[in-house]
Amino acid sequence: MFLSRKMKRPKMTNEEMNAILEKAKTEPPLELEKGDLKAMIIAAFIVFFPFILVFAGTLIFLYWFIFNVWGG
Repeated sequence: MFLSRKMKRPKMTNEEMNAILEKAKTEPPLELEKGDLKAMIIAAFIVFFPFILVFAGTLIFLYWFIFNVWGG
């Protein structure tokens, strides 16, 4: 859509995908480095915290609207 046809990557064949999967099975798993877990937690907060704020703000507004505006 945004890239021209010349810029698009060619599709992978099933054989190429299977070769990559077989290679991944034989490689050892990646080890976490010092500080990686803290970085992942911070990244999760950055991603999910705005949604939590919007959801909580909506609930608080509805609570306020129902019990303070309609409740008298």
